[in-house]
Order: sequence, then structure tokens, then C-alpha cells
Amino acid sequence: MRFGIILAALVALTFPAMAADLGPMPTKAAPGEIYAARNWTGFYLGIFGGYHAGDIKESGCVGLCAVNPKLEGGLFGVQAGYDYQFSNNVVVGVFGMVPLVFPDTTINIGCAGCDFHTDGQYVVIVGGRLGYAWGRALPYVFGGAGFAGVKIHADVTNVTVRNDYVGPALGVGIEYALFPHVSVDARYTYMSLPKRTYDFAPPGNASQIGETSNNFTLGINYRF
Repeated sequence: MRFGIILAALVALTFPAMAADLGPMPTKAAPGEIYAARNWTGFYLGIFGGYHAGDIKESGCVGLCAVNPKLEGGLFGVQAGYDYQFSNNVVVGVFGMVPLVFPDTTINIGCAGCDFHTDGQYVVIVGGRLGYAWGRALPYVFGGAGFAGVKIHADVTNVTVRNDYVGPALGVGIEYALFPHVSVDARYTYMSLPKRTYDFAPPGNASQIGETSNNFTLGINYRF
């Protein structure tokens, strides 16, 4: 599987650099002082895993229709970004996340041979974040856009329709410095992809399909 080859290469390239950097912990601050792990200014590259809980939104269906279809499953991918820390500890940054493994689903509308198979083609999330450096922790909020390509195949008509989506991606997170150049990053992302038209024939029986989702991820970053 091509995703497995990509992920293996990323792990092989990233973790030796991390291991070489795992030196002794920085000296503890004096009592009453806030420990400053490092300045957050700089580029970072990492990997993440998590869970996608999506609700498929549909309208325009006539006849047999799915009831509250879901799109749920694991996520695994890469992330990168750049942060700048001001003298008052406010941190602003830009980032991108690319899930390389994400869930697909099969939707049945109540009859044999009436399955609809979703196949995710790609997912990309880009945005900006605003945080505050507090000791080793960097709590933050973020906003941006999610992009996705989805292909759905209808067994009953043997028709495949593909659409591209773009919608808002918003959330909160906290990054924590483990070592001078290694941090963990936990975040929650809400993403909404507006409905797109899927006409599986006969003409005039088109459905409008979109999705809203809650995404929970935990990543590890190497900060340069």
C-alpha cells in the first residue's frame, strides 16, 4: 500500500533526528519562576494519529434513503508549520496537516445490492494559529480551511461520481515541549464540508451530500 511506504519513509527519516536530539532535560527554573522550555519561533515537522468522527449530511434523496450515515475511523498523517514568538510570549503561526490514512465507508439504503461506497481521494488542512507560551506548554486556538476529494460509487446503477470540497476547519490544541527540539501536539478540529451534487442516474434524482466532523489527533513534532 502506497500510504504504508510513505509513512515508513517518514518515520525512518524523522525519528533518527529526534533520537540524536534527546539530551538531558534543561535546568529547572528557580522556585516561583515559570520554566521556559524554549522559544517557539521556527519551523517544525511531525507525524500524527487520531480519530475522525463524521456525520454525512444528505438532502434530495427520493425513495429509499440512508438514515444518519456516519464516516468514522482512524487518521494517520504528517504535519508541518512555522511559529513566531513575540517578546510578550504570544505565539502566531501557520500550519498544514495532510492525513495519509483516513476512513472510508459503505452506506446501505435498505435493500440488497443498494450500497454506496465512499472513497476518500485526499484531505488537506491549512490554517493559522494563535497561542501563548506558558512554561513548557503552548495552548492555542486555530482556524483555516479543509480540502478534500471524495468519490462515491453506487452499486445499483454502477455509476461513480467524484467531487472536491472546501470548508472551514476550526479548533483548539496544546503543544508541550518534551525536549529542546521535540514536542507533543494534541488538538481537536471541527471541519464542515458543504454539500455537493451526486447524480447517480436516472437524471433528476440527484442527492446533495456533505459532512461535518470532529477530529481528535495527537502528534509528535521535531522543531528546528
